Amino acid sequence: MKLKTIKSSSFLGKQLSRLKMGQSYYAIITSTISAISLVSLAFQFNILFIVLLFPFLLVITFGIGYYLDIRNINSMDSLKSNEMTHRFLNTGDLKNQEFQMMQTAILVEAITKGKEFDPAVILERYNEYRNKWKSPGI
Repeated sequence: MKLKTIKSSSFLGKQLSRLKMGQSYYAIITSTISAISLVSLAFQFNILFIVLLFPFLLVITFGIGYYLDIRNINSMDSLKSNEMTHRFLNTGDLKNQEFQMMQTAILVEAITKGKEFDPAVILERYNEYRNKWKSPGI
């Protein structure tokens, strides 16, 4: 009776949903191997000890994922992600974009003019940018 429950797609779907943290089996195994390699470099472990420890570390990793799923830790991350994905542009975004475009324009002009480029142009353009976005209280 329990064997049928384990093989049902509902049970498998529930178990696979435990991996909500965005990691596949391959990523978890790779991360575990990287962690073991780093620890083995820091501390001199025998290779047999590491091979015996690997399955336990994998079980602990899946246990942490299961705990995070039960406590619904992932939902806050997905809410933050949705908020950042679907937000509107604000003044800070416009300022950053304009500053990056100003930097790019100055760089292109400096490359094309070579040694004839005047560094005072950079200061002039920066002062224009700063005066444009200066806070009214300053």
